Amino acid sequence: MKKLLWVSLAVVGLLGTPDSPVFADNYCQPACPAPAPCMVERTVLVPEMRMETRKICVTECRPETHTRKISVCKMVEERKEVPYEYCEWKAEPHTRQETYQVSVPEWKDVTTEYTVMVPQIEKRQGVRKVAKCVPTTEKRILCEQGGHWAEQQVQVQTFVRGCDACGRPTCCPQMTTCTQKVWVPEVIQKEIEVTVHKVVCEDQPFEYEVTVCKPETRTCTQKVCVPKCETRTRDVQYFVHVAEKKTGTRTVVCCKPVMEEKEVQCTVMVPHKVEKEVQVCVCHMVEKKIQVATCCPTPACAPAPTCCTAPAPACCQPAASCCRPAPTCCGAAPSCCR
Repeated sequence: MKKLLWVSLAVVGLLGTPDSPVFADNYCQPACPAPAPCMVERTVLVPEMRMETRKICVTECRPETHTRKISVCKMVEERKEVPYEYCEWKAEPHTRQETYQVSVPEWKDVTTEYTVMVPQIEKRQGVRKVAKCVPTTEKRILCEQGGHWAEQQVQVQTFVRGCDACGRPTCCPQMTTCTQKVWVPEVIQKEIEVTVHKVVCEDQPFEYEVTVCKPETRTCTQKVCVPKCETRTRDVQYFVHVAEKKTGTRTVVCCKPVMEEKEVQCTVMVPHKVEKEVQVCVCHMVEKKIQVATCCPTPACAPAPTCCTAPAPACCQPAASCCRPAPTCCGAAPSCCR
């Protein structure tokens, strides 16, 4: 960006400096008519961006296997005989006297009354239905098979002997009508009287026996066991557990820590510097030729003879021989300037 700024300033300086012909109409300069502009070729620096490959130094970490020694705590078993006290229980026999209740059976004669259901036979009167067969005359219709003989014309197939064209015997079928007798069946209905036995129910009185149970009170004497409580004493033996202290030894396994050195392989990321090629965008200043418009000089134009020749207090007078008079005096007082 700084290079672009400087290039822009340089171009402006080339195109617009006070000494250039563009400012030919400035104060105290010879005046000239307005000529046609002239194109002049100038060389300027123009920025141009390019992609370049450059090498840079990059720090990368790569894994390396190292071997180092570390302290490891290992537990080692150690057996010891340790004395200890324990309590052993011993049973001691004791005897005590206790009182208890005993139920003693006692038999007594007791008379009791009880009720018994005694069966008895009784005679009772009843009515029952009796079925009897009674002969009855009824009229029925009787169908009889009958018929008569009748003559009918029937088509019958017969065979006639003959000879064919070769003279051989043949049998030719021939239909013949003949009369024959046929039995025609006929049903004949007749009304007849028939004796039928029908079942008729009648009420008939009868006597029957029934077994009836009637209650009857009786007495009996029986022996009854009546329990009786008696107080008795007895000796009961029991055991009391008494603690007895004893000493003994037992084997105790203890774990004792022991420090050991052990080689261990570990992976460590080690930094290394590596050169890599990368694409970088770079700004280059490139020369470029351009066309610039300027005033062409005119040799017929002469400077004013009295321009800037008067002393400071006096006023400059415009020269008649100039192409264009000077606008003001260079060193005159401001009140004298026109």
